[in-house]
Amino acid sequence: MRRMQNNDNLSEVTFSELPKTVACLVTPNRSIDPKMTVEEVGSILRRDRDLSYLPVVDEERPIGLIRRLDFMDIFLSNYGRELHGRKPATFFMDPQPLLIEESLSLEEASRRVTRSINRHIDPHAFIITSDGRYRGLGWTLDLLEKITDLRVHSARYANPLTLLPGNVPIQDHIDALLKSRHPFAAAYCDLDCFKPFNDVYGYKKGDQIIQMLGRILVEHADVNLDFVGHIGGDDFMVIFTSSDWRERCEKILEVFACQTPRFYNKEDRRRGGIVTQDRQGKEQFFSLLSLSIGVIQPDPDYGYSHHDVAALATDAKHQAKQQSGNSLFVDRRRLVFRPPESADHEGGGSD
Repeated sequence: MRRMQNNDNLSEVTFSELPKTVACLVTPNRSIDPKMTVEEVGSILRRDRDLSYLPVVDEERPIGLIRRLDFMDIFLSNYGRELHGRKPATFFMDPQPLLIEESLSLEEASRRVTRSINRHIDPHAFIITSDGRYRGLGWTLDLLEKITDLRVHSARYANPLTLLPGNVPIQDHIDALLKSRHPFAAAYCDLDCFKPFNDVYGYKKGDQIIQMLGRILVEHADVNLDFVGHIGGDDFMVIFTSSDWRERCEKILEVFACQTPRFYNKEDRRRGGIVTQDRQGKEQFFSLLSLSIGVIQPDPDYGYSHHDVAALATDAKHQAKQQSGNSLFVDRRRLVFRPPESADHEGGGSD
């Protein structure tokens, strides 16, 4: 089976339109029943010379993989057919092929393929499943091409400090979720007392703080469900489609609180902050850096653009910053669609 060709024109698609899951890699490929004999499989492979692999599927569940080269080396050897022809084809299959669910992200699939190579599993192809049922084959070269496409797009709009997707990919991602009416939670993350920290410790240390926050957000988001973007400066946006987003936010705050003190000297850690001039030039005490997270859950049936989501998320972030220390504020308001030809509908409101 020849692998599919990648014909994507990157200049004509947005980041949100690029495929991001293994489903885009599914290539139809004939499978065989485990009851088939070696002779029957040999006949199939002789008739179709494009077949490089034959997944062995039992009641829709893949249980092994026959590789053409390995199989034919034995089957065509001296007395191969006579010795093995009536045996079950499973005699020559790999009983532990690499199986990857079609819903898995391309990045995670790449990591699994890379790890599997170290276990001497065929690096060229893998079996793709849907809820454990056979869907087809995936080709490693196609996977690498798709990941390259994603990274090229990400790099084009990435924040240079954290290399996380910037404003354009964030906006595209939100609009795509709204268009598909997929529920999500948008978390606006912003540092408190960051300017005073920069004034005292310098921009290099400030950049290190921002990079640390970016890593924490990525580490505590679901790689297959969530999207982490860097708006700019010390502002980040996490678009959660994972159901446990609240627990993830709380963990982010906990880890940030534990790691921040190491960026201060002993004296500032002891007194819990720094003394420096405020914006009016007056000396003032500023607490240790803290993180504010404002979360909204826009109604995808009524929200109509990333602008509306950004406005509500910004307001939720301001509400979070009204609380002292590391804080999480969840705004219960939902976006309400207001048709342009009518002003009768009122927006906002609380649950």
